[in-house]
Parts: sequence; C-alpha cells; structure tokens
Amino acid sequence: MRFKFFILSILFGIVANAQLIVKGKVVDEFNNPMPFVNVYIQGTTTGTTTDDEGRFAFQTKKRKGVLEISFVGFQTQTITITSKTKYLNIVLKEGSDVLDEVILVTRPKKRLKKKENPAYRILKEVWKRKRQNGIDLVDHYQYKKHTTIEIGLNNLDTAFIKQIFKKDYDQTIKEVEYDTDGINYYIPIYINEQIAKVYGNNESNDEREDIEAEKSEGLGAQGFVFDRMSRTFQNIDVFKNNITLLRKSFVSPLSTDGFATYDYVLYDSVVQNNTKLYNIYFFPIRDQDLAFKGNFWVADKAFTLKKLRMEVVKGANLNFVRGLTFEKEFEVRNDSIYIPTKNAYEGDFTFLDKNEANKGLTIKKTINYSNYVLDKPLADEFYKNQIQKIRPDQYFRSDEYWNKQNIEDNKSTYKLISSVKGKKQIKRLTGFINTISSGYINMPFFNMQAGPFWTAFASNEVEGFRTRLGFRTFNTKDDRFRLSGHLAYGFQDKELKYGLEAQYLLSYEPRISTSVAYQNDIEQLGSALLNTTQLLGRTFGSTALFSRGNNFFLSKVEKYATNFDYAVHNNFHVGFNFSHSRIESASPENFSASYLDDLGNLQSKVVDVASDIYVTFTPGRFVYGLGVEQRFGRNVFPSIVLNYRHGYKGFLNGTHEYDKIQIKYNQPILLGKFGLLDTTIEGGKIFGTVPSSLLSAIPANQSFSLVPNTFSLLNYYDFVTDEYVSTHFEHHFNGFILNRIPLLRKLKLRSLATFRAAYGTISDENKAINDGLRNTSGNRTENILYNAPNQVYYEYGFGIENIGYGNLRFLRIDAIWRSDYTPPSNSIAVPTPKFAIRIGIRPDL
Repeated sequence: MRFKFFILSILFGIVANAQLIVKGKVVDEFNNPMPFVNVYIQGTTTGTTTDDEGRFAFQTKKRKGVLEISFVGFQTQTITITSKTKYLNIVLKEGSDVLDEVILVTRPKKRLKKKENPAYRILKEVWKRKRQNGIDLVDHYQYKKHTTIEIGLNNLDTAFIKQIFKKDYDQTIKEVEYDTDGINYYIPIYINEQIAKVYGNNESNDEREDIEAEKSEGLGAQGFVFDRMSRTFQNIDVFKNNITLLRKSFVSPLSTDGFATYDYVLYDSVVQNNTKLYNIYFFPIRDQDLAFKGNFWVADKAFTLKKLRMEVVKGANLNFVRGLTFEKEFEVRNDSIYIPTKNAYEGDFTFLDKNEANKGLTIKKTINYSNYVLDKPLADEFYKNQIQKIRPDQYFRSDEYWNKQNIEDNKSTYKLISSVKGKKQIKRLTGFINTISSGYINMPFFNMQAGPFWTAFASNEVEGFRTRLGFRTFNTKDDRFRLSGHLAYGFQDKELKYGLEAQYLLSYEPRISTSVAYQNDIEQLGSALLNTTQLLGRTFGSTALFSRGNNFFLSKVEKYATNFDYAVHNNFHVGFNFSHSRIESASPENFSASYLDDLGNLQSKVVDVASDIYVTFTPGRFVYGLGVEQRFGRNVFPSIVLNYRHGYKGFLNGTHEYDKIQIKYNQPILLGKFGLLDTTIEGGKIFGTVPSSLLSAIPANQSFSLVPNTFSLLNYYDFVTDEYVSTHFEHHFNGFILNRIPLLRKLKLRSLATFRAAYGTISDENKAINDGLRNTSGNRTENILYNAPNQVYYEYGFGIENIGYGNLRFLRIDAIWRSDYTPPSNSIAVPTPKFAIRIGIRPDL
C-alpha cells in the first residue's frame, strides 16, 4: 500500500471531552524531527512513539499526569500535562541518560542473522506459547463487548468548516475535534454502537454472541459502501502466521516465519506492576511486501502479549487507502492467561491519491471488552443457540437504557452528527461516495435513484449506438420493498426496450423474499452459463461499448419471471424461479436461432416455459443489509451453487420439454506470502432435445475488457454444448515476484497468471434439429453450427495488476494465448486471434 500519511501514533480515534488528548512534536537541538522517540505517561504503558516527522498523538482517560519523553543518547525529559494542554513542541538535548534496560536501540543498517538478534530469544518464547497462552486455556468464558464504528471526514481546514456552518462557525469550531495532525479538523458523519454479551465453550469450540442493544446516527446508513468499508476491520488475529485483509494475505509480525519478512529491534523494557515488559519494533524488509510496521510489548516469564500497535506499510498500496492502523491491548491474568481488553482500528481512505493535504474519509472501529467471567459453564445447548439479527430495529433501546450504560465518550459525537447530517455540503460528499460505489445517483424526488451509470451507453451490430436509463427506489439499504427498471433505445434498429422488477421481503424470520419481473429487451445469451436469482437480463455482451469482430449473435427476449427465495441461514438459500420467455434472433438475416420442430417445420421463435430450483451455500460470507436487497462482502469464502431446471412443453404454449442440471463451485485459496489462488469449476448437462437458444454456450467475451469466468479469445456461440465442464484459475502473486526485482519494485506492480479450460459435447439429436435449415426465400441460413469443445479448449495468460497513479491503482493488463480449435464456418463469424491483450478494471476495497 502506498502510504504517505506516516503516523505511527494513531491510537483509538479522537474521542470527546471525557479523555485527554496528548499531541505534539519532538525535535533535536537543531530542529530536526526525531522519529521513534518514546512518549509515555509515567507509571503506565499509555503512550506512543513519534513518527518519521517527529509527531505523536494519543489519548488517555487520565485528566493529568507526567509525560516522559526518552530516546537513547538524549536526556530524558518530563512534562506535567493537564486537560488544558493543547500541543507540545519538545526539544531533546543530547546527554548521557540511557535506559538501563535497553538492549538494542536502533534498527541495524545491516540485517542481523536471526540467532544474533536479541529479539529472537523473546519471539521464540512467544511462538512456543502462543497456542498455549490466552483465553483458550479456560474451558468456558463470558464477557461484555462494546463496539463503536465511526465514520467521518478528515483533514478539513477552517475554510471548509466556515463554508458548512457559516453563522454557527464560532460555536462549532469549539466542538469539532482536531485531526491526528493536531492542525486540521475531523467531522463525524455516522456512528453505530453495539453492546453484546459473548459466551464461549472451548470444550465444544462453540461461541455465542447475543446483541443486547444497538443504535446509529448519521448519513452512513443510506448506502452499502460504509458497511463494506467498516468490514475492512475484522477481528485481526495477530497470533496466526498470516492475516487476511482486503482479500490479501499479510504476514503477521508474530509469525513463526516473521524473520523472512521483518527486521526486529528490541528497543527497551520497562517494569510495570512488578512485571518486566519488552518493547520490540518490527519493520518490513521490503517496503512493497504485504506487511506491517509497528511495535509490541511482551511480558517477561510468561511471554504473553500486553500491547500491540501496527500499521500497513505505504508500499503495500491498497486502492483508496491512505492508511490503516491496528491496536490491541491485553490484560494478563495468572501469568499465563491474556485476555483482550481493547481493539482499536482506524482507516484513512482517499479517492485520488494519498497526498496528506487532501480531504479523506476516516473509519474508526473500537471494541472494548469487560466483565470477564472465566470457568463458569452453562448448558451445552445454550452455546449452540445462536441469535441472528434479522430486522433493522431489532435491538433498538431507549435513551434511558443508554444513559444507564455510563458511556460518555460518544455523546458529543452524536450531538455533532445531528447538526451536520442536514448540511448540503456533507450530503453531497456522502452522496458522491455512494454513487462511486454503487453507480446510482440520487434523484431529488420520491426517493429514486438513476443508474447504474456504467450501463448508460453501449454499441452492437444490431442496435448500433444504444442508450440505457436505469432507475430504482431507494430510501435506505434496509428497504423492504424495491422497484427497479430501465428504458433503452437503439439508434440503428430504432426500437425501445424496457424492463421492470419489483422485490418485496415477505418475512424477516424466516427470511423470505419474492420478486416479479417483465422485460422486452435484447440479450447476449452466449455470455453466461449459470444464473439463479437474476430475473432481468444484464449480460455484458449487449452492454459493451467497444468490442472486437462482429456481434450479430443477439436475441430478442420477452420474459415474465418470478422468484421465491428462502434463507435457511444468511449463507444458505433455497429458491424457486418460474419464467415464461419468448426468444428469437435479433438479426434473423445474419444470425438464425431457428430450429426444426417435431413435424420437421422450421420455427424461428422459442417459447421457453421453465421452473428452477436452486441451492446456494456460501459459508463465511459477509452479508450487508436487512431489507429485500442485500450486498455481499468480498472476503475469502467458498461458494457452491446447484440449480435444477425443467422446461414445460404445451403448458402456456411452451415449445420444449427438457431437464437441465448445473453446479458451480468457487474457492479462493490464500497461500500466505505467495498470494491468492481463485479457482472456479462449473459443469452442467441437458436432458432432452432443444434449440440453440436453450443450450449451454461456452461463455465467450468479444469485448476488450476482462470478464470473470469467460473466454476472451472465443466468439459468442463458437462452442455450443448440452454437456460441459469448465475451469477457471487465477493466481494473484500480490507482489511476491515483482517486489524482489530492484528496478520494478518501485512501480508497485503485481503479477498474476491465469488458466481457463472448457470441455463439452453435444448429442446427435440436438445437432439434427439445426441442420439444413432454410429461410422463407429458400436460401440456407447462417445458423449456429454445433461446434463442441470435445478436444478441450483452453486459454492461458500472464498479467500485471495494481496499475495506476496515486490512490487509483485498479487497472490490470493481461496477455492471453489460446489453444487451436476449429471455429464455426459461417459468413458473419470473424476469426479470433491466437493472442490478445485485455484490460481489466477492478477497484478493490
């Protein structure tokens, strides 16, 4: 991640008047900034170290204390601080004062061998005990968990504050908080609090979390993007060798293989409550690696972790991320059991680049743990009965309840959010963020949105230039009812197309939703294989603005459809679809979708009346939203989809009876520092005789962009099957290779490799109904020639990703080769190249 806001001292987020904020800068006698200076309150471990610019900032619940500033080779300085202390400018003088416990004081210019590093002895003891120490040592546990998620705008100057608050500026400037630099300001726009009780049984490996209360305030509830961004901060387990963050695997500083990624510096030690604590710093060997920098405190004898602070290094270059900071605090009991007392995560997100002067978006997540009860067992069944959140207002509690909790820290935040959420400038900013993430633009009436804007323009040989206007109702992400649709017009065929879909959540518990849809539009049926809940056609083949070759392989589809979805669990759904579709070629003179019926007559239109029963299983997937529409996280989880389809002949004028079964399995596999392997396997079989419109075309892609699970060097309908299997493998090295090449690693690029293959067959019966067809003039039509990949077709490629500038690095370029195959011999098919360059756009977050 590129990371120009280099603050090592970002702690739990700036909170309100109940806490003392300590900030300042440390320089030497020549006014040079001093990094890595210890700044702590005497008698505690509360404090931090200065960053590369000599700056520091932290908070404490103490209203006063004595601040100790120390650095090896310089005189230790102490300063009394009170609630009136604002910003400290500290000058350290060289001297002979040296901490007695210091073992190694600077990062070595030359790497020490592992066994020569004084930190190795301590880390070796931590590794030995990390599966033995901690809360896992007890059979049963309980604790209270208070989670606060806060979203705000950062790096705001006084001119911006004046523009927003105008006449209220003088009063507001007294209430708003300083940003972490102590100069500019931070304004919260959304806050969510949740109080829960957690019960664990280590004997059965069960854990139950009961939410007791929840409340939120602000603008973040209007869109899914804020949920997705706050999900960046999951429970980071630093005791695992690898930490999953934004679908990437970061090496933990406590990894048993940590010395291959980090330089460790045993800086000093202190004695607290008769326990000796070692302070160890860690730095990535290569700045471009997916790694952290920071420090942690380890208790002597038991070698348990007391406190850890780390931030993602700037070279990791995560899209839209200017900084990510993580802090953990532990309490040690009985010299062996460490229990978490606080987790504090903070992210700084910007759109264009990581320039410190730019305004950004801050996400803070703080978790406080308290009221621990150890070794008090409850009934075994109690731990297994999980309570799920099913309604937006399920855990609403009155103000009286929250007042009894004695939570003072967030009161001023709620007050400030109430005053800013109605400001036009703030609404514009949050609306812009939601538009960029969803593609929809808020309309000034009836809670409507227009979009998505990336499907507004397209081009193909049938419609020529195509425009599309989409819309949907949207009040909040938890809407129980949603109406969406679109209007489209082709300037060549001069025809209006349209579609409309209504969705409604019938029941929260169990979660049951239904939808109905109608469309009359053009679709690219040869660009996708398996679909379950999508009723309206949204295939990329008919919405691409630029494509190679000719694309007459489009179909007119008039469809009525309905869906019924039952959620056994958030990640386990069973559903039923019923549809009635009239399908015919959109360009009969160029592309014939005709077939011979049972009497040998030529038919140009298919009436497909079909039902689908599907099962989807996605263990571990994050789900956002409790309304009829949900969004899913991009965390690393497996996905299994099974679909059975039956076509009805005669019923509602259906022309074909058939059965079709399909299965799709996707599994992203994190391989530690070697990257991420994304694997997809899909297969299907049709029982019965059906025309090309109902067969399984191997998904082609004639656009110049990369589309998941498609073949870039095939034309639409090059391969048509009634029995198929396809595989797609993408390995993202996440910098493992290019970070080790001196001339390339400064470019922050990452390499990847791909391999895709398809195999399929088609029966003689399905071939027969398409052979020898003639149009009404008696001339032979250019029909789909049934060409199945019975020799295995494959494509392989190598690519470079993380291409861009500043904070926008979501471009990817792939070089792709294909195997030999015999394409269909018709006049409109354009031969495909054996080699091509394709571009992908993927703004990961």
